[in-house]
Amino acid sequence: MIKTDNEHLLKIILERFDKVDLQFDEVLSRLGQIEKSQQKDVKDTLYLISKKVDGIKYDVDYSSEKTGKHDTKINSLEKRIQS
Repeated sequence: MIKTDNEHLLKIILERFDKVDLQFDEVLSRLGQIEKSQQKDVKDTLYLISKKVDGIKYDVDYSSEKTGKHDTKINSLEKRIQS
């Protein structure tokens, strides 16, 4: 009688462990998917930031070049006025 009860309890415990193992595997799988998704999101975000920085750099370079040309013209005009 006791042996049968113990065997029954052992069977119930093993079945529950099997269920927990399956659930744990599912959780690990979902975490892996989330991690991959987040890596892609971060990569895409960094790509967009890089493009925006490149655009800003182009604008700064263009403005700097224009400022340099204007400074040169102003300097030339000042020299003509002083002559």
